[in-house]
Amino acid sequence: MNQLKRKRALLCCSLLVFASCSSQNNSRATNTAPADTVASSTPPFQTKEPERYRATRTITSVTADGKTTVAKSSTAKDGEMRRTESEVGSRKLVFLNVPEGTFVLLPDEKVYANTSSDAPVPGSAEDGELTPEKLLHDDIGSTSYQKLGTESVAGRNTNKYRVVVNKSNPANVSPIETLIWIDEALGMPIRSETKSPDGTQVTMELSEIELNIDRHLFEIPNDFKKVTFSDLRKLFVGVALRGHPGNAS
Repeated sequence: MNQLKRKRALLCCSLLVFASCSSQNNSRATNTAPADTVASSTPPFQTKEPERYRATRTITSVTADGKTTVAKSSTAKDGEMRRTESEVGSRKLVFLNVPEGTFVLLPDEKVYANTSSDAPVPGSAEDGELTPEKLLHDDIGSTSYQKLGTESVAGRNTNKYRVVVNKSNPANVSPIETLIWIDEALGMPIRSETKSPDGTQVTMELSEIELNIDRHLFEIPNDFKKVTFSDLRKLFVGVALRGHPGNAS
């Protein structure tokens, strides 16, 4: 299946296409400290998502042949309420998880729709995206941990760890190595770098972190029109296809 058909299938199934291609550089200052290796199936630290925060998440994937893909989204959380916003081409896509239900919005078209209650919300525990938390809590194979000391990432104090997960399969053991930086104040990973046996490298980084949340972020604007999820999906797919480089506008 070519790239366009694959995008269409993903869009029609879940509307979760967040990727654009570019390259990214990251800088950080390191403080040396004694390393402490712990062989255990339980991480020597605890992670949690803050009750209230806002941040931009960037996931950069580089394949063994050098192809780079960057997916960027922003997340806002206030208790049980969550907002996830991303861009597909030049179009914005917003998911809202609020007490009234789960909604998807197209801000440029000023329309919204209610989704099924069992649909995963981007960034939530049910979301299929690989996150450091999922990697750390994977119970298949053996895991080793090494504390590498403290480090400053974008001006924030973090504790740095190396995590190696040895995946067992009938042929051999495939190690997956991740460097992870856990923010001391937030108690959550704000950066990770994962190397897979096939040569793929995936970097996750949180930026623009704020703890003050505007509650209007979790409201549907009054001038938005409610449509069926099927109609919204058709509109979104049509907009995405028109914006594809291989299609005429």
